Amino acid sequence: METFYNELYNRFKKLSPIEDENSEFSVVTISRSYPHKIGMTSEGYPMLFVECLDEKDTTDINLKLFKVSFNQLCQLREREVTYDKKYTIIQLNSNNIDFQKYFLEVMCLIFEKLPSKPTVEQLKKEVSKLISMFTGNPTISKEVVKGLWAELFIIERAEDTEYLIDAWHVSPEDKYDFNDGVDKIEVKATSNVERVHHFAIEQLNPNKESQLLIASCIVISTGIGESIFDLVDKISKKITNIDLVLKLKEIVMKTIGGHFNEVRNLKFDYSFAKDNLKWFDYKTIPAIKLSSIPESVTNVHFASCLKNIKETNYKATNSKLYKAL
Repeated sequence: METFYNELYNRFKKLSPIEDENSEFSVVTISRSYPHKIGMTSEGYPMLFVECLDEKDTTDINLKLFKVSFNQLCQLREREVTYDKKYTIIQLNSNNIDFQKYFLEVMCLIFEKLPSKPTVEQLKKEVSKLISMFTGNPTISKEVVKGLWAELFIIERAEDTEYLIDAWHVSPEDKYDFNDGVDKIEVKATSNVERVHHFAIEQLNPNKESQLLIASCIVISTGIGESIFDLVDKISKKITNIDLVLKLKEIVMKTIGGHFNEVRNLKFDYSFAKDNLKWFDYKTIPAIKLSSIPESVTNVHFASCLKNIKETNYKATNSKLYKAL
Protein backbone atom coordinates (compact mmCIF):
# COMPACT_ATOMS: atom_id res chain seq x y z
CA MET A 1 0.00 0.00 0.00
CA GLU A 2 2.87 2.36 0.77
CA THR A 3 4.11 2.00 -2.82
CA PHE A 4 0.61 2.77 -4.12
CA TYR A 5 0.40 5.99 -2.10
CA ASN A 6 3.82 7.12 -3.32
CA GLU A 7 2.87 6.37 -6.92
CA LEU A 8 -0.41 8.26 -6.49
CA TYR A 9 1.41 11.28 -5.16
CA ASN A 10 3.88 11.18 -8.05
CA ARG A 11 1.00 11.00 -10.53
CA PHE A 12 -0.60 13.99 -8.83
CA LYS A 13 2.61 16.03 -9.08
CA LYS A 14 2.76 15.39 -12.84
CA LEU A 15 -0.67 16.95 -13.41
CA SER A 16 -1.10 20.33 -15.03
CA PRO A 17 -2.59 22.92 -12.66
CA ILE A 18 -5.74 24.75 -13.77
CA GLU A 19 -5.39 28.34 -14.92
CA ASP A 20 -8.70 29.54 -13.45
CA GLU A 21 -11.81 28.08 -11.83
CA ASN A 22 -13.73 28.09 -15.12
CA SER A 23 -11.14 25.99 -16.94
CA GLU A 24 -11.34 22.27 -17.45
CA PHE A 25 -9.52 20.18 -14.87
CA SER A 26 -6.72 17.84 -15.89
CA VAL A 27 -7.26 14.69 -13.82
CA VAL A 28 -6.26 11.06 -13.40
CA THR A 29 -8.31 8.21 -11.94
CA ILE A 30 -6.97 7.19 -8.54
CA SER A 31 -7.17 3.44 -9.27
CA ARG A 32 -9.51 0.69 -10.39
CA SER A 33 -10.51 0.26 -6.77
CA TYR A 34 -11.09 3.99 -6.33
CA PRO A 35 -12.72 5.41 -9.51
CA HIS A 36 -12.56 8.94 -8.12
CA LYS A 37 -10.36 11.54 -9.80
CA ILE A 38 -7.47 13.65 -8.60
CA GLY A 39 -6.55 17.08 -9.97
CA MET A 40 -4.46 20.13 -9.11
CA THR A 41 -5.38 23.77 -8.48
CA SER A 42 -3.41 26.69 -9.90
CA GLU A 43 -1.59 26.90 -6.54
CA GLY A 44 -0.57 23.24 -6.73
CA TYR A 45 -3.12 22.06 -4.15
CA PRO A 46 -4.61 18.54 -4.48
CA MET A 47 -8.29 18.25 -5.48
CA LEU A 48 -10.35 15.07 -5.29
CA PHE A 49 -13.43 14.63 -7.49
CA VAL A 50 -15.94 12.19 -6.02
CA GLU A 51 -19.04 11.09 -7.92
CA CYS A 52 -21.95 10.69 -5.51
CA LEU A 53 -25.06 8.55 -5.81
CA ASP A 54 -27.42 11.47 -5.24
CA GLU A 55 -27.47 15.26 -5.43
CA LYS A 56 -28.81 16.07 -2.00
CA ASP A 57 -28.60 19.78 -1.17
CA THR A 58 -25.96 20.41 1.45
CA THR A 59 -23.85 23.32 2.61
CA ASP A 60 -20.36 23.61 1.16
CA ILE A 61 -17.37 23.71 3.50
CA ASN A 62 -14.96 26.62 3.11
CA LEU A 63 -12.16 26.72 5.67
CA LYS A 64 -8.60 27.96 5.63
CA LEU A 65 -7.19 24.48 5.12
CA PHE A 66 -10.08 22.70 3.40
CA LYS A 67 -12.66 23.48 0.76
CA VAL A 68 -15.47 21.06 -0.07
CA SER A 69 -17.93 21.88 -2.87
CA PHE A 70 -20.84 19.46 -3.26
CA ASN A 71 -22.60 18.55 -6.53
CA GLN A 72 -20.51 20.74 -8.81
CA LEU A 73 -20.74 20.42 -12.60
CA CYS A 74 -17.13 19.97 -13.69
CA GLN A 75 -15.38 19.76 -17.01
CA LEU A 76 -12.64 17.16 -16.72
CA ARG A 77 -9.91 16.13 -19.13
CA GLU A 78 -8.35 12.69 -18.78
CA ARG A 79 -6.07 11.15 -21.40
CA GLU A 80 -7.11 13.71 -24.01
CA VAL A 81 -10.81 12.96 -23.40
CA THR A 82 -12.95 15.83 -22.07
CA TYR A 83 -16.33 15.31 -20.38
CA ASP A 84 -18.81 17.08 -18.10
CA LYS A 85 -20.13 15.48 -14.91
CA LYS A 86 -21.21 16.44 -11.41
CA TYR A 87 -18.73 15.78 -8.62
CA THR A 88 -18.09 16.70 -5.03
CA ILE A 89 -14.71 18.43 -4.93
CA ILE A 90 -12.52 17.99 -1.83
CA GLN A 91 -9.56 20.37 -1.82
CA LEU A 92 -6.61 20.63 0.58
CA ASN A 93 -5.23 24.17 0.65
CA SER A 94 -1.62 23.32 1.42
CA ASN A 95 1.67 22.90 -0.46
CA ASN A 96 3.25 20.98 2.42
CA ILE A 97 4.44 17.69 0.88
CA ASP A 98 3.89 15.63 4.04
CA PHE A 99 0.44 17.13 4.49
CA GLN A 100 -0.51 16.38 0.89
CA LYS A 101 0.72 12.78 1.11
CA TYR A 102 -1.13 12.14 4.36
CA PHE A 103 -4.30 13.74 2.98
CA LEU A 104 -4.28 11.47 -0.08
CA GLU A 105 -3.51 8.40 2.02
CA VAL A 106 -6.32 9.02 4.51
CA MET A 107 -8.79 9.82 1.72
CA CYS A 108 -7.97 6.51 0.01
CA LEU A 109 -8.65 4.71 3.30
CA ILE A 110 -11.98 6.53 3.50
CA PHE A 111 -12.80 5.50 -0.08
CA GLU A 112 -12.07 1.91 0.92
CA LYS A 113 -14.81 2.13 3.56
CA LEU A 114 -17.38 3.86 1.36
CA PRO A 115 -19.37 2.46 -1.58
CA SER A 116 -17.87 3.20 -5.00
CA LYS A 117 -20.54 5.90 -5.33
CA PRO A 118 -21.35 7.16 -1.83
CA THR A 119 -24.34 9.31 -1.00
CA VAL A 120 -23.66 12.98 -0.32
CA GLU A 121 -24.51 12.37 3.34
CA GLN A 122 -22.09 9.44 3.64
CA LEU A 123 -19.28 11.41 2.04
CA LYS A 124 -19.89 14.55 4.10
CA LYS A 125 -19.83 12.53 7.33
CA GLU A 126 -16.42 11.03 6.51
CA VAL A 127 -14.98 14.29 5.17
CA SER A 128 -16.08 16.11 8.33
CA LYS A 129 -14.12 13.55 10.36
CA LEU A 130 -11.12 14.10 8.10
CA ILE A 131 -11.29 17.86 8.60
CA SER A 132 -11.47 17.49 12.38
CA MET A 133 -8.37 15.28 12.21
CA PHE A 134 -6.30 17.83 10.33
CA THR A 135 -7.50 20.93 12.14
CA GLY A 136 -6.85 19.80 15.70
CA ASN A 137 -4.66 21.38 18.34
CA PRO A 138 -3.48 24.93 17.54
CA THR A 139 -0.24 24.17 19.42
CA ILE A 140 1.57 21.00 20.37
CA SER A 141 4.12 20.37 23.12
CA LYS A 142 7.07 18.02 23.12
CA GLU A 143 5.49 16.18 26.06
CA VAL A 144 2.39 15.38 23.98
CA VAL A 145 4.61 14.11 21.18
CA LYS A 146 6.59 11.93 23.61
CA GLY A 147 3.39 10.49 25.05
CA LEU A 148 2.03 9.61 21.61
CA TRP A 149 5.40 8.17 20.57
CA ALA A 150 5.41 5.89 23.63
CA GLU A 151 1.90 4.59 22.86
CA LEU A 152 2.85 3.90 19.23
CA PHE A 153 6.06 2.25 20.46
CA ILE A 154 3.98 -0.19 22.56
CA ILE A 155 1.67 -0.89 19.60
CA GLU A 156 4.55 -1.40 17.16
CA ARG A 157 6.18 -3.97 19.45
CA ALA A 158 2.96 -5.88 20.16
CA GLU A 159 2.45 -9.49 19.10
CA ASP A 160 -1.16 -8.76 18.15
CA THR A 161 -1.00 -5.26 16.75
CA GLU A 162 -4.60 -5.18 15.56
CA TYR A 163 -6.01 -6.17 18.95
CA LEU A 164 -4.02 -3.42 20.63
CA ILE A 165 -5.17 -0.76 18.14
CA ASP A 166 -8.75 -1.92 18.62
CA ALA A 167 -8.34 -1.34 22.36
CA TRP A 168 -6.55 2.01 21.90
CA HIS A 169 -8.25 5.12 23.25
CA VAL A 170 -10.29 7.18 20.79
CA SER A 171 -9.74 10.46 22.63
CA PRO A 172 -6.60 11.69 24.46
CA GLU A 173 -8.93 12.53 27.36
CA ASP A 174 -9.86 8.86 27.89
CA LYS A 175 -8.95 7.51 31.32
CA TYR A 176 -6.66 4.76 30.00
CA ASP A 177 -4.55 4.43 26.88
CA PHE A 178 -5.71 0.87 26.16
CA ASN A 179 -8.97 -0.67 27.33
CA ASP A 180 -10.57 -3.79 25.85
CA GLY A 181 -13.62 -3.55 28.10
CA VAL A 182 -12.06 -5.91 30.64
CA ASP A 183 -8.45 -4.93 31.38
CA LYS A 184 -6.51 -1.70 31.02
CA ILE A 185 -3.03 -0.42 30.14
CA GLU A 186 -1.73 3.05 30.94
CA VAL A 187 1.46 4.14 29.14
CA LYS A 188 3.70 6.68 30.85
CA ALA A 189 6.57 8.41 29.05
CA THR A 190 9.44 10.27 30.66
CA SER A 191 12.98 11.32 29.79
CA ASN A 192 13.88 10.97 33.49
CA VAL A 193 15.82 7.79 34.30
CA GLU A 194 14.41 7.98 37.84
CA ARG A 195 11.06 6.94 36.26
CA VAL A 196 9.04 9.74 37.79
CA HIS A 197 5.57 9.63 36.24
CA HIS A 198 2.48 11.77 36.72
CA PHE A 199 -0.89 10.19 37.47
CA ALA A 200 -4.45 11.32 37.93
CA ILE A 201 -5.78 9.67 41.08
CA GLU A 202 -8.58 8.00 39.10
CA GLN A 203 -6.03 6.22 36.88
CA LEU A 204 -4.76 4.12 39.76
CA ASN A 205 -8.26 3.22 40.93
CA PRO A 206 -9.78 0.98 38.23
CA ASN A 207 -12.99 -0.98 38.70
CA LYS A 208 -12.51 -4.08 40.87
CA GLU A 209 -13.08 -6.57 38.05
CA SER A 210 -10.25 -5.13 35.92
CA GLN A 211 -6.51 -5.63 35.88
CA LEU A 212 -4.41 -2.52 35.25
CA LEU A 213 -0.90 -2.56 33.84
CA ILE A 214 1.40 0.48 33.84
CA ALA A 215 4.02 0.75 31.09
CA SER A 216 7.00 2.91 32.03
CA CYS A 217 8.78 4.12 28.92
CA ILE A 218 11.93 6.28 28.94
CA VAL A 219 11.81 8.41 25.79
CA ILE A 220 15.01 10.27 24.93
CA SER A 221 15.43 12.70 22.03
CA THR A 222 18.11 11.92 19.49
CA GLY A 223 19.21 13.33 16.14
CA ILE A 224 19.01 9.92 14.47
CA GLY A 225 16.10 7.86 15.71
CA GLU A 226 12.45 7.04 15.11
CA SER A 227 9.78 9.69 14.63
CA ILE A 228 6.05 9.26 15.16
CA PHE A 229 5.63 8.86 11.41
CA ASP A 230 8.32 6.16 11.30
CA LEU A 231 6.39 4.16 13.89
CA VAL A 232 3.09 4.72 12.07
CA ASP A 233 4.62 3.38 8.85
CA LYS A 234 5.91 0.27 10.64
CA ILE A 235 2.56 -0.36 12.31
CA SER A 236 0.59 0.17 9.09
CA LYS A 237 2.55 -2.64 7.41
CA LYS A 238 1.34 -5.06 10.10
CA ILE A 239 -2.38 -4.25 9.72
CA THR A 240 -4.79 -5.69 7.17
CA ASN A 241 -8.00 -4.28 8.68
CA ILE A 242 -8.78 -0.99 6.89
CA ASP A 243 -10.88 0.33 9.79
CA LEU A 244 -7.94 -0.13 12.16
CA VAL A 245 -5.51 1.55 9.75
CA LEU A 246 -7.90 4.48 9.58
CA LYS A 247 -8.26 4.55 13.36
CA LEU A 248 -4.47 4.64 13.68
CA LYS A 249 -4.23 7.61 11.30
CA GLU A 250 -7.19 9.39 12.91
CA ILE A 251 -5.79 9.23 16.45
CA VAL A 252 -2.35 10.40 15.32
CA MET A 253 -3.80 13.28 13.32
CA LYS A 254 -6.21 14.34 16.08
CA THR A 255 -3.24 14.50 18.45
CA ILE A 256 -0.77 16.38 16.26
CA GLY A 257 -3.21 18.45 14.15
CA GLY A 258 -1.36 20.28 11.39
CA HIS A 259 2.03 20.27 13.15
CA PHE A 260 3.69 18.00 10.59
CA ASN A 261 7.06 19.72 10.46
CA GLU A 262 7.52 19.94 14.23
CA VAL A 263 6.51 16.33 14.79
CA ARG A 264 8.50 14.88 11.88
CA ASN A 265 11.66 16.56 13.17
CA LEU A 266 11.29 15.06 16.66
CA LYS A 267 13.07 11.70 16.81
CA PHE A 268 13.57 9.42 19.77
CA ASP A 269 15.96 6.60 20.66
CA TYR A 270 14.10 3.37 19.85
CA SER A 271 16.83 1.03 21.18
CA PHE A 272 17.06 2.87 24.49
CA ALA A 273 13.29 2.78 24.90
CA LYS A 274 13.23 -0.95 24.13
CA ASP A 275 16.03 -1.76 26.60
CA ASN A 276 14.46 0.32 29.38
CA LEU A 277 10.76 -0.51 29.00
CA LYS A 278 9.28 -1.78 32.27
CA TRP A 279 5.84 -2.98 33.31
CA PHE A 280 4.20 -2.53 36.72
CA ASP A 281 1.07 -3.73 38.45
CA TYR A 282 -0.83 -0.58 39.43
CA LYS A 283 -1.16 -1.87 43.01
CA THR A 284 2.59 -1.45 43.53
CA ILE A 285 2.67 2.19 42.39
CA PRO A 286 3.12 4.72 45.26
CA ALA A 287 -0.20 6.56 45.27
CA ILE A 288 -2.66 8.62 47.26
CA LYS A 289 -5.58 6.54 48.49
CA LEU A 290 -8.89 7.56 46.99
CA SER A 291 -10.48 7.24 50.42
CA SER A 292 -8.09 9.92 51.73
CA ILE A 293 -9.44 12.58 49.37
CA PRO A 294 -12.24 14.78 50.74
CA GLU A 295 -15.47 14.41 48.80
CA SER A 296 -15.38 18.01 47.55
CA VAL A 297 -11.79 17.77 46.24
CA THR A 298 -11.44 16.87 42.55
CA ASN A 299 -8.86 16.70 39.78
CA VAL A 300 -6.12 15.29 42.02
CA HIS A 301 -2.78 14.61 40.30
CA PHE A 302 0.54 13.47 41.74
CA ALA A 303 3.99 12.25 40.69
CA SER A 304 5.37 8.84 41.67
CA CYS A 305 8.91 7.48 41.38
CA LEU A 306 8.93 3.92 40.03
CA LYS A 307 12.71 3.44 40.00
CA ASN A 308 12.82 0.91 42.84
CA ILE A 309 9.44 -0.72 42.23
CA LYS A 310 9.47 -4.41 41.31
CA GLU A 311 8.30 -5.27 37.80
CA THR A 312 5.30 -7.50 37.23
CA ASN A 313 5.13 -10.59 35.02
CA TYR A 314 2.09 -9.65 32.97
CA LYS A 315 2.54 -12.69 30.70
CA ALA A 316 1.51 -14.91 33.62
CA THR A 317 -2.03 -13.47 33.54
CA ASN A 318 -4.94 -14.77 31.49
CA SER A 319 -5.71 -11.31 30.14
CA LYS A 320 -6.40 -11.23 26.39
CA LEU A 321 -5.19 -7.63 26.28
CA TYR A 322 -1.89 -8.45 27.96
CA LYS A 323 -1.33 -11.49 25.76
CA ALA A 324 -1.50 -9.13 22.77
CA LEU A 325 1.60 -7.24 24.00
